[in-house]
Amino acid sequence: MAWTPEVWKSTAFEHELRDWISPHTGAVRALTRVKDHPWSGVWRVDAERGCFYVKQNCPGQQHEARIASVLSRIAPDFIVEPVALDEERDLLLTRDAGRTWREALAEGAAVGWEPLLHDAMLLARTSVPVVDDMRLTVLDPAGIRDHLVRTRDEWRIPEEFRAAADAAVEVVGAAGDQVAALGLPLALDHNDLHDANAFVGDHGARFFDFGDAVASSPLAVLRIPLAVYARSIHASENDPRVLAIADAALEVWSDLAPMAELRAALPAANRLAAVARAESWHRILESVPEEFVAEDYRRADAEWLAESAL
Repeated sequence: MAWTPEVWKSTAFEHELRDWISPHTGAVRALTRVKDHPWSGVWRVDAERGCFYVKQNCPGQQHEARIASVLSRIAPDFIVEPVALDEERDLLLTRDAGRTWREALAEGAAVGWEPLLHDAMLLARTSVPVVDDMRLTVLDPAGIRDHLVRTRDEWRIPEEFRAAADAAVEVVGAAGDQVAALGLPLALDHNDLHDANAFVGDHGARFFDFGDAVASSPLAVLRIPLAVYARSIHASENDPRVLAIADAALEVWSDLAPMAELRAALPAANRLAAVARAESWHRILESVPEEFVAEDYRRADAEWLAESAL
């Protein structure tokens, strides 16, 4: 029988989850689903030893526990450290990590977007030697043209997006050439990084929610947070305030490429980022039956692919 999100509502799954959780948390007093997406489930665990959260992704996105396993060995200060994980079932158990970066910003805490993006890039750089261990979708800028040819030929792309998919081969291909010329290594790309996907840790940001992750150019990670920040201050993405927080991230790579070249490559990296969004949506749409996906999202992979060529 094909997997569906209904499994997360079953008594059998709840019993299985409680059995897996309780050795790490003590007796489970309450298990409450707090994120109810067809592509992922998150449950709050009120237990004998405190408050915890447990997550599982849909089959197409089941690599988050593996990412957490790898990062907990090499960069424990940059992630919400797992209490327990099961890579085979993609189950990840963590403690309540406190305030998100967004909550801290709203409260006027002494945090900002510059350190958030700087820490995100430090995590990406730290991931370089182990990115292969995460076994993620690889979007190599140097090979993105061939990747998009396969995508165009293999995906079920609605007719209205076919011309854009054709255009993406050369438009994003040229962008990939520009980014590849920088000589930066492939790294972990969170692929949905923003201020609500990081907690305030003792030494900076602790990142979570890696279900959309891919391996790509580290510059591609910036598209989402820069857009979110620009909207939060009602500014364009060319606003000097937006460019300033981009610089806080780019300087992490400035020993490998000049800052001027890194800045100039951001528009090209944004095209790669759109392909990454298309990839994660395709993984979701291929593994979650259509009837469980809201109509607005059913063509999200093709829409992001078209966006990459604009």
